[in-house]
Amino acid sequence: MAKVEPPKPYLKATLSTPNVSPEHEEAMRSLRERLSDVTPAQQAWITDACLLRYLRARDFKLDAAEKLLRGTLQWRIDYGVEDITPDEIYEEARSGKNYLHGSDKHGRPVIYQRPRRQNTKTYDLQVKQMAYLLERSVTSMDSSKGIEQHVLFIDFKGYSIFNAPPMSVSKQVLSLLMDRYPERLGAAFMVDAPMLFTTTYTILKPFIPAATKAKVNFVKRRGNAGRLGKMHPKIAQCFDDDDLEEEYGGTLSSNYDHEHYMQLEKEYWQQRRAWAQDEDKAVSDSTAQNKERCVEELFEAASQPSSLQNTQFDVDRYLEGISDTIKRTAF
Repeated sequence: MAKVEPPKPYLKATLSTPNVSPEHEEAMRSLRERLSDVTPAQQAWITDACLLRYLRARDFKLDAAEKLLRGTLQWRIDYGVEDITPDEIYEEARSGKNYLHGSDKHGRPVIYQRPRRQNTKTYDLQVKQMAYLLERSVTSMDSSKGIEQHVLFIDFKGYSIFNAPPMSVSKQVLSLLMDRYPERLGAAFMVDAPMLFTTTYTILKPFIPAATKAKVNFVKRRGNAGRLGKMHPKIAQCFDDDDLEEEYGGTLSSNYDHEHYMQLEKEYWQQRRAWAQDEDKAVSDSTAQNKERCVEELFEAASQPSSLQNTQFDVDRYLEGISDTIKRTAF
């Protein structure tokens, strides 16, 4: 019997600058200049597509976009999201309450959530698992094809006060979606959302941007045995039959085997870490080369110190000091 499996990660691909207006292109250039003081690794993370997402999230207001992006860069360091391992969220994943599986017809990875399968009260780890899945969804996007969003598919069947998260946890997850992964949501499907959830959603709704709210779709089950039966029209806009799990009208397996899923996830995590180490080395080598080039250019410029010929200024000694400073500096 087929089983639920995590998507394979993609090696980060260089995404060309999206087609944008001259005004938006200028905004991207300005935002990148403002972030010229961040580390080389962070510079590599801030692609043109990343700049555009953060600008869109703040209506192209430079100050607000810069604040949001700097906040994310600091959060990624403090939270260590790239270093979360499958072992850390192993127990949270045991019940299959949240997992990545497949993609929609547009190639966007899908995060399935079934709150009725809630199996812990460790709220910090619940948030960590969501952060892991959001980060993992990014690694399963084929950026060479312009894919930069995911789909949330939340099944509220069996949702109750016994498995509903506290409001504080809901706010943290909402902050992840809006502040740490802005403009990553392509669509969200809320299946059979009860009043208990809609009340929470109503409370949080004022804090959700209009563009995000427009992506949220509330759908009701059809057919017998608690299934959606024939695929819902709204869902059919995003999914073909072989893209969606069988429980919701598709043909994709809904059979979650924890050991099988997590074994594959661990293998993919190791693969991603190896890629990351190669990327870090490439950035480090590039930085070292840039430093050496700066030193060479300084000495070359000083080889004809016409403005200093009539002074007692020791050019060689001065430039040696600059050279040492450059070599100690992390560009």
